[in-house]
Amino acid sequence: MYLVGFYSPKAKSGVTELSLSVYQWLKTNTTLSAAFISYGTLEKEENSNELIHEFSKLSLTEKKRKIKEMKKEFDIIIYDASSQLSEGVLNLLPIVDRLFVVGEEHRDFAVKLQQIIEFDKIFDKRVKNFITHLKGNKTYIIRESKENHVIGFNHSNKETNDIGQMIYTDYVIYYLNKKLIEKNEKVYKKIKQIPKDELSIGLYELGIDFEKALLFHNFIYLREALGQEYKESLETLFPQLIQSSFEEFLDKFRNELLFFTQFKK
Repeated sequence: MYLVGFYSPKAKSGVTELSLSVYQWLKTNTTLSAAFISYGTLEKEENSNELIHEFSKLSLTEKKRKIKEMKKEFDIIIYDASSQLSEGVLNLLPIVDRLFVVGEEHRDFAVKLQQIIEFDKIFDKRVKNFITHLKGNKTYIIRESKENHVIGFNHSNKETNDIGQMIYTDYVIYYLNKKLIEKNEKVYKKIKQIPKDELSIGLYELGIDFEKALLFHNFIYLREALGQEYKESLETLFPQLIQSSFEEFLDKFRNELLFFTQFKK
């Protein structure tokens, strides 16, 4: 369900050792099912259903299939991208839900890597297809060490514990957010089925306060008057309907109405 990546541009920076220790920590200290993927070769560990190495040797199609299967089977997957800079690694990094760049001295690199990941997520068809296929939340967070040493070299148990705790907390938030998104999608699907002229009544019957339902209906009319398609208006305003208070939603409506009246002059 949740994919965590570890990466460093420097060879022998301890990425594999650190990510393996976090994987073991999750298995020991939580009830979550955990798996491990290594882009390179592991010397001591054998391949199994939950521990896979030499991931780089798989084709793109095989990588997609394997990760899709594992995200269905396991709660958390630790992905060891290893210490190498290659096109294959860069193409896979956007699929992670959280990314740890190992080493404080790589701060500038981490920022630049983040920019590349975001760019690929938008413009690279191979990456976009991979992300769409996986349906991840695509949140990228770069961790920077605040200690006076490079993470990965002789990492301590405390460091493993801190990262493990962070990943576990992240997973819980991710899980709740995923459930919330699923609930929102069900509501949105029902809203799309409401006849256009009966939108406010339909929203009220779904449980939306009548004033807010009526305001939403009027907001849709306003967006259509500004040239936006009905379906697009529903899609763009639905998050506001769910997340905003009536007062916040009303302020947004007034601002757009003011723009509309000035535009018509």
